[in-house]
Amino acid sequence: MINTFLFDFDGTLVDTAPDLINTANEIFLKHNHKEISFQEGLGCSSNGINAFLKKRFSFDEINNNSLFDEFVEIYKNNCYQNASLFPGFQDILKDLKKRGFNIGIVTNKPRIFTDLILNHLRIDSMFDIVLCPDDGFKPKPDNQMFIEVFDKLQVDPSQVIYVGDGERDIIAANASNIISVFAGYGYIDPADNTEIWGYDLLINTADDLKKLINIFSLRNCLS
Repeated sequence: MINTFLFDFDGTLVDTAPDLINTANEIFLKHNHKEISFQEGLGCSSNGINAFLKKRFSFDEINNNSLFDEFVEIYKNNCYQNASLFPGFQDILKDLKKRGFNIGIVTNKPRIFTDLILNHLRIDSMFDIVLCPDDGFKPKPDNQMFIEVFDKLQVDPSQVIYVGDGERDIIAANASNIISVFAGYGYIDPADNTEIWGYDLLINTADDLKKLINIFSLRNCLS
């Protein structure tokens, strides 16, 4: 019986790419580097700040300068300017809540940005649990945060589904023995061969997820 749906954040639940890309380009211009296109930035929008910095700065430049901290300071003011739930997900969250499922977020995004965006979107109260690495856990692909979910929500891995758009999401979910759902609409690097990631299920739209929810709800009723 499935009773818990967990989501990655960037590229799965919330479209955060525009603000991340705008922040990166602000830094690039400040340091006399060429801007990246939206499409170029989209592919690394699930991979953290360093993924953006590596687009224009060398390893030594990133480590010898305060570029990471600079990105953080700018993004703190920008992170919710254009952020929005992916189409259809407002209804999906309401439906999951109505049906009595636990809903959670397991993300590698720092807590400060996650909370700012959730509060801005006014959906923070919809989640039973939200976990970020700076809460004291190793980031995905480690599965520490999932172990915490099992403990806090008192659920068994067999009762949990995780939806994510990155390989690290699938690795962590599979290591936790929960159902892994690959969000094919997310921030996918064109160079990634997603077919070898080993996910259990694939969705390409919110409607695909709605169908999955209906299927598991029906199974719960019949079990």
